Amino acid sequence: MKEREVTLCCGENRCSVKIPGHIRFQYAPLNPAEHAADPARLIQEALDHPVGMPRIEDLVQPGQKICIISDDNTRFTPVALILKELLPRLEGAGVCREDIFIIMALGSHRPMTAEEMAAKLGRDVCRNYRVFNSEFENPALLTQVGVSALGTPIRVMKAAMEADFRIGIGSVVPHGCMGWSGGAKILYPGITSADIVSEFHVMQGLRDEILLGMVECPVRLAVEEWTQNIGLHYIINTVLGENAAVYSVSAGHYIQAHRKAVSSARKLYGVSVEQRPDVVLSSAYPIHMDFWQCGKATYGPTKVLRKGGEFLLLAECKEGVGPHPQMLDYMSMENGKDALQKRIRSGETGEDLLAMAVGVSMGRVVRHAHVTLVSDGLTAEQCERGWMAHRPQAALQQALEQALAKFEDPFLLIIPEGGEAIPMLGEPV
Repeated sequence: MKEREVTLCCGENRCSVKIPGHIRFQYAPLNPAEHAADPARLIQEALDHPVGMPRIEDLVQPGQKICIISDDNTRFTPVALILKELLPRLEGAGVCREDIFIIMALGSHRPMTAEEMAAKLGRDVCRNYRVFNSEFENPALLTQVGVSALGTPIRVMKAAMEADFRIGIGSVVPHGCMGWSGGAKILYPGITSADIVSEFHVMQGLRDEILLGMVECPVRLAVEEWTQNIGLHYIINTVLGENAAVYSVSAGHYIQAHRKAVSSARKLYGVSVEQRPDVVLSSAYPIHMDFWQCGKATYGPTKVLRKGGEFLLLAECKEGVGPHPQMLDYMSMENGKDALQKRIRSGETGEDLLAMAVGVSMGRVVRHAHVTLVSDGLTAEQCERGWMAHRPQAALQQALEQALAKFEDPFLLIIPEGGEAIPMLGEPV
């Protein structure tokens, strides 16, 4: 057979590799789906027919302060398009424009710039409404609303808690900690303190199984229980396909509307895998900003890759490791789960605990298979700290050939949208 060529996205660039003719392989893109010719109409229909709740204009009242919580620029949710449909409904119900404000839910990500906010929300929105980043490290701007199961004070943005009505906007994609993003996650830990963000990831680090794609994920159930106490009154969640095109929209109750969105997302992101691969070549696309984000693209393939197999992750990582570079050291730490439990019992929290929790989770990946990060954004020394090999993007072909050569008759799985796909071995989608 003739060799075949496959092209993968790496950030805004494209990288091609040639597959030798004798190699058995499966190319596993997201499932084909009809995307909305008029996404605004899908948003309108979701707002007209919310799940588990009345329409938003029948819930809000004149004189109320409305807090809209939006995901940040690490996500592709078309928030500007949603706001074009949502804001007129709020004001049409008698809510004054001065009583509506928008918080960008950072979790523990870096603050968004004014230009980034304008691109995300729309320039007119940023000119006419109060818009600001969440503050996870400023106690003066946070207020305590309870104590978590691990004894951590639950502190949330004070401005959000002073509002009468809170609306969350985000997208539902596979998530390594909560099974699926969206829903209650926009509030908890989206606008909580750094130690709660850390604890959120600690819950993932303490689990032995990979949580990606789990619908009734134990971490999500715990978060939803606390969200009920805090109060998230309404959500709007999109499911996005190729090139961030809108596939579906759900609005309404923060649990019921979320589960409807998950049902839709599983049809799009669940990829049936023919057999357990020896080698995986996956692009982290559409995630590309840094390794803190791109590393999430390793969880799904690890669920299907044979133990001791070869895993090549193509990722731009244009901002390097990201906001928590210590995670690399924790990836290579022996007995990571035990060390994490000891750390929790000691009562220590903070940013380092967050890096440790994610590093421990990623450590399971690099112990399951030999991982090579194909990226110009990290150095060989940084990858070595995280127990990974390193190749620049220009060496992708060589890296693949070397990985395939380690097996007598390898089966290769190629995942072009590894940042979103959930490989499912032997499962119909």
